[in-house]
Amino acid sequence: MDKINDIKIIASILFEYYKKVALNPEETASIIGRSEDYLKKDREEAIGIPYTRLNGKERGKPLYNITAIAKALVQNEKRVF
Repeated sequence: MDKINDIKIIASILFEYYKKVALNPEETASIIGRSEDYLKKDREEAIGIPYTRLNGKERGKPLYNITAIAKALVQNEKRVF
């Protein structure tokens, strides 16, 4: 399958499971198999999965779009030959 379809499938599965389009750090960390501290470090260093803040405020709760999570998973995939 091509990467765009993989992203669509993963995003669809995430939406079906969580019933929302953006996830909090705890949910995101469990999906990618990392800690919330790992995500926080990525946010501080402006790397990793793109995120938004609740209500667009600097101190708002970070939220990760399920499509961005799916895209990060697919793009970081390594091929095994």
